[in-house]
Amino acid sequence: MKRLPSPLKFGGIILLFIMGIVLRGLALPAISADMRWAYVPWYDFLKTHGMQGIGTNFSDYSPPYLYLLWLVTFVSNYLPSVAAIKSITILTDIVNTVLVYRVMQLKYATGLKPVLASALFWILPTVMMNSSLWGQTDSLYTLFLLVCLYYLLTDRPFWGVCAFGVAITVKAQAVFIAPLLAILFFKKRIAWQYFLMVPLIYILLDMPAFLLGRPLLGIFTIYTSQAATFQDLSRHAPNLYIFMNSFPYNLGVALGLTIAVVAIGSWIGFSVHSKLELNPDIILFISLVSVALTPFLLPKMLDRYFYPADILALIAAFYLPELWFVPILYQIISGSAYLVSLFDAPLLLIKGAALINAATVFFLIWKQVRTIGPAASTQTSTKESLT
Repeated sequence: MKRLPSPLKFGGIILLFIMGIVLRGLALPAISADMRWAYVPWYDFLKTHGMQGIGTNFSDYSPPYLYLLWLVTFVSNYLPSVAAIKSITILTDIVNTVLVYRVMQLKYATGLKPVLASALFWILPTVMMNSSLWGQTDSLYTLFLLVCLYYLLTDRPFWGVCAFGVAITVKAQAVFIAPLLAILFFKKRIAWQYFLMVPLIYILLDMPAFLLGRPLLGIFTIYTSQAATFQDLSRHAPNLYIFMNSFPYNLGVALGLTIAVVAIGSWIGFSVHSKLELNPDIILFISLVSVALTPFLLPKMLDRYFYPADILALIAAFYLPELWFVPILYQIISGSAYLVSLFDAPLLLIKGAALINAATVFFLIWKQVRTIGPAASTQTSTKESLT
């Protein structure tokens, strides 16, 4: 007979969901600098100009987010502007909670672990701070990264690449998972033709903005324009560039990009030549390394760019219990950056987080080298693969 979960355990999980709702409600009225100087003016512009406003260069965000921002102007008579704007990402949090549950079900078909993982995601401090306190949009592109991961784990790479195409159209930071896709491509798990869907999806999703009058050049240069908005090697990002902001900017960017390309390329090459079969545990682990390593090595990163690592670290801790401490470390890493950006905490906090981040990335790479390096046996079992 199937053993039912104890009322105490089930009640505790329900309490986590309730806590997440209450804390989001308390954070809802908060107005960050980004909300005051960007999101609210964009919202007001779309409320005044309607759908036609999407056809102008009033915002440096990609059209898919602006479509959603326009849609929530229809509730302006019922919700304050800040609450309406934040409703986009809070609703995304709900969808992501379901997606975490679905990804967890691939590993645990029965039992409470999928529900517990989704409840813990729902109350992750950085998740709540990002959407309901800050009102940022990182949960939106991460939604499609989770869909991408789900399809990759269920051996449906075409749909995984399509989900990645949507993610990259929503936000450039979706590129952090691209090294995983490169590894799967070179391992012959993804056909090259599937990648043609990425530019096609980008064009299709941005086409309404073009038809409404937005210049094509402006649409295709959104991300380069975003990259030019600040000239810091690290804008409160907890990576080693936080120690280098006094370094000459152009030289630092050139060196940083060179180092990142060489290091990430080397990691991809190492992973491709690994003998170990890519089972779901390994794919999930490599996806975590991908979204952790890429923003750690790239210059010009922002405080929120380890958001996907926050999420995948939690899922990985359930897939591979020996990684139980990694999501805690990423809450410290990202949370420290959030405290500096939102509450003017001392910059020293991010420098400490950057060192913790360096140690965490080093640990993840070391674990991969130790367990799934070129000398690893193809017969290694799933259970033994990362222990």
